[in-house]
Amino acid sequence: MNPSNEATLGVVLDTTGLAAEVTAQGARLSVIGYVWEPTTELVAVDSDGAVWSCSPNNGTRTLMNSSVDALRRFLDLFEEFFTITDVPPPATYTAEQMAEKLAAFRRGEIKPAAVRPDNRKARIKQLKKTLNEIDKPAVTAKWWSTILEQVDDGIL
Repeated sequence: MNPSNEATLGVVLDTTGLAAEVTAQGARLSVIGYVWEPTTELVAVDSDGAVWSCSPNNGTRTLMNSSVDALRRFLDLFEEFFTITDVPPPATYTAEQMAEKLAAFRRGEIKPAAVRPDNRKARIKQLKKTLNEIDKPAVTAKWWSTILEQVDDGIL
């Protein structure tokens, strides 16, 4: 299991050391994880299999997904979204190779590569389409709509 600082969107699905159940808005839910830390936001499942974000302090809950499988698929898609860009990976050179490249650049033999734009808008559009196909009600629910708004705004 990824530690929370490496988890996609801070969501850690792990019941080790967590309370087995939590009551939120009168419903008893089974805890399956947390967001960032287990003291502020729990991830729990109701008797119908829907996944909720719960506050252990004030007993409120917010719908995340219709099932644990849908939540896992959403998290996998976001992990892929955050790791894939249109930018090639960095190259590694020895000091000697870099000195040769720098000399060639100074002689005008090498031109700087044109920056290729990250086609972020198209990737966001495809992400939203796929999320809607998996669990449309979750996309419009508060938890994921807030995440998607942050992605649209470039915050995430």
